[in-house]
Amino acid sequence: EYRDYDNNQIKHLHLSELILTAKNSEKCSLRPTSFQESDFIALFDPAGKVQGPKFREAIKSLRLAKLCPTQFTDGYVKKIDQSKVIYNNCLSNPVIAAKMDNPLTQFDVNLLVRQLEEECVYPDGFLPRPQSGKDITKWGGADGSFSHCLSLVARINGILSSSALSCVFKKEEIPSLIDKIKEFFQDNNKKLLRLDLSGISFEYKAREIISNVIGRYFLNQARKGFFLKTPLLIFLDEAHNFLGKHIGGEDAVAKLDSFELIAKEGRKFGLNICLATQRPRDITEGVLSQIGTMIVHRLTNDRDREIVERACGEIDRAASSFLPNLKPGEAAIIGSDFPIPLTIQISEPSICPKSSGPDYQKSWL
Repeated sequence: EYRDYDNNQIKHLHLSELILTAKNSEKCSLRPTSFQESDFIALFDPAGKVQGPKFREAIKSLRLAKLCPTQFTDGYVKKIDQSKVIYNNCLSNPVIAAKMDNPLTQFDVNLLVRQLEEECVYPDGFLPRPQSGKDITKWGGADGSFSHCLSLVARINGILSSSALSCVFKKEEIPSLIDKIKEFFQDNNKKLLRLDLSGISFEYKAREIISNVIGRYFLNQARKGFFLKTPLLIFLDEAHNFLGKHIGGEDAVAKLDSFELIAKEGRKFGLNICLATQRPRDITEGVLSQIGTMIVHRLTNDRDREIVERACGEIDRAASSFLPNLKPGEAAIIGSDFPIPLTIQISEPSICPKSSGPDYQKSWL
């Protein structure tokens, strides 16, 4: 809707292919290195008592292979009927052991299926007769549990090749979104960064997960004090799509809470947020309670009006009764700076958003 809003102070970026985009918008990729373990759990959704533990062990093994590339030259840890000596020697280093357990440590996601197969082994090998017994210095053979992971394997392969997540997993030379955001912060001539996610489908919960990763990046930068001298304001359109979301089953639930955390703790770090939605009832009460000012346009749904009443102690039921009667462009401002709700008329923008729908009468004629 804002693709025509352009001047020298605006930087346009987009992920994935777009049908309609700003003429000078740059296509970016979001590298898997921006993801952490909880993101991959939300994305690949390992189910059951077998897939979850095997999935986590595979990630830990791939982290170790990344940390010790000279020891694991193929990029993954071979376990089926293999010795544990190299594996244990690497883990004897406390720094490597700590990084292996750190959910922020990176790994090669493209080798996840191969590593999953290696994790489906007996923990110890068997000594040949006549000794008999177990050999704890090596892993055993395949234990047959890989058959329980076939649905997970199919999902991983489907996601890695899906067009919905091509901006993450497709191997092509596209600038990194994180690098472009850093360039924006370093350019004093740029005041507004617009990121278009409309090209990312909701398949595999791709849009929710990707937006959560981006929100967490801003939150982490804020916690490091990056915005204390240059405060940042994030506008999140269609906010109900990105708040209060949980992904996964009972065994692996991932909470997508980056923007909720920004609303709750971002202000003290210089990171502020403005939420825009047509469905206040889908915004969590924990977030609404942190909102200092609300600009309320016409609301006809009873539940939406009740949410506004609960979020703002200054407004009572009588004062909110006029909300369904607001005209286009009219709004009520409610907040700590206003003793009573203030009705205003918002001026039309000089550059109108491209929000008009199809002309049915013209098209059907």
